[in-house]
Amino acid sequence: MQVSNRGAPQGPCYGKAWQAAIDFGIDVSQIEYLLTLTPTERLQRHEQALGLVRAMREAGRRYYGFDPRHPGTAE
Repeated sequence: MQVSNRGAPQGPCYGKAWQAAIDFGIDVSQIEYLLTLTPTERLQRHEQALGLVRAMREAGRRYYGFDPRHPGTAE
């Protein structure tokens, strides 16, 4: 585990680009977590997120009466 000049642990080093992202201030903890998942687990999380987006879009259509992606087509 590497330590930054501020003394915070930065996790495993994946190369210069990874370290540059950390140095720039990008929080890579979510990426590190996702890399611990299997491809099947990642697909399951994707499907869950996609279901949430679809439900939110449908709720927006019901509330506003139109699809914000196509505002000229009222229901």
